[in-house]
Amino acid sequence: MFQRLSPAFLILIAFAVPSLAQDFVPKPGQFPPAGTGTYLAGELVIIDSANRRGGLRLDGNEPHDRYHSGPLHYFAMLPYATVSFNGAPAELKDIPLGTHVHGYFYVPPVGEETTIPPLPKDMERHQLNHNHAVSLEDDFSFYQRRGQSWKVVSLDTNKGKINVAPAGQMVKDGINTPYTFDIDDLSKVWKGRTLVDLTDIKPEQVVQFNLGWSPGWRDKEFTVSEIWLDDDSRKIATDLQQRRHVKYQKQRWLPGWIDSVEDNDFGGGTVTLTLFGGMDPSLYADLKATQEKGYHVAVAEKTLRTWFHRSDRKLGNVAEWKESENPPPGSSGIQVRMKFTELLDGYRPGRVVRVKCHDWLFVTMPSEERVKTIEEQKRSAIFSLP
Repeated sequence: MFQRLSPAFLILIAFAVPSLAQDFVPKPGQFPPAGTGTYLAGELVIIDSANRRGGLRLDGNEPHDRYHSGPLHYFAMLPYATVSFNGAPAELKDIPLGTHVHGYFYVPPVGEETTIPPLPKDMERHQLNHNHAVSLEDDFSFYQRRGQSWKVVSLDTNKGKINVAPAGQMVKDGINTPYTFDIDDLSKVWKGRTLVDLTDIKPEQVVQFNLGWSPGWRDKEFTVSEIWLDDDSRKIATDLQQRRHVKYQKQRWLPGWIDSVEDNDFGGGTVTLTLFGGMDPSLYADLKATQEKGYHVAVAEKTLRTWFHRSDRKLGNVAEWKESENPPPGSSGIQVRMKFTELLDGYRPGRVVRVKCHDWLFVTMPSEERVKTIEEQKRSAIFSLP
């Protein structure tokens, strides 16, 4: 005979059953399942651009009166994590401080639990374990990529308020209901290539915007920091960021990790690697079009920093190029098998590398982007909280 379970017992079961979105633990050489990750949003307040880490002031006041008495939510980007700004791939440093962003986060990989140090005892109640990001996007990128835009309902310049309603395909996370935002004469209003006045915002216009801090942040109130009124203005913003991204990656090379290594009996061997996703398609196309010239492969850290990749690299010949459809988050779906006459010590399964197209120019990176000593390597493994 079956016994009806009490509501309290059902709640206990709900908490005891693992959640795929919350409990996936990242591992070297393994990308996360699609549709997983814990959603968090907030204002980007601080960054460590060299090591791809930062801190968010989370939206609202949860958990535990966080807005007034709690810390920032400190995070690290996973090696394959993607960043988007103004509708194009980006680096963390491309996003201005004060920008509202959306991200999906996992618990730390095994062995990296202290990359983001635990909070002091007086703030332990604010601890959130999901502090390794797989993606980070500004509002413009987040809503546009998912097919949601905004229709202007009304604007009151005297009160500094703009009323909007979502249009298109509604997002699952984020804001998907009519909303009132703060707006003032510091908000950048774009029409085509021109900055225009608040009075150029009219009802029924379909817009995208980026948000920032508002005095009512505790109650999930936001200020429109930048708004794009037409397709031309949005395309210009995206094109500019796309060009910035392509130049950056050609200088630093495309990141990926090593899947397997087959050692030869008398030196050298065959390395199979997978390129990370989220890059502009033209960069992958450059690599594919120059396979016969081989690629330079440099060893990198989990932060994507290299040591001196202009000289600390080897040239390998491409033996096989494979592309898969619908790759998991973080993966480009491109796997390359390469033959080397010499192997660097860092060519090991699960290790991160950067891959250079033969036709891209060699550029020496600024000192702070490179790892120069073992001591610096150890220091960079732990985020120094403010």
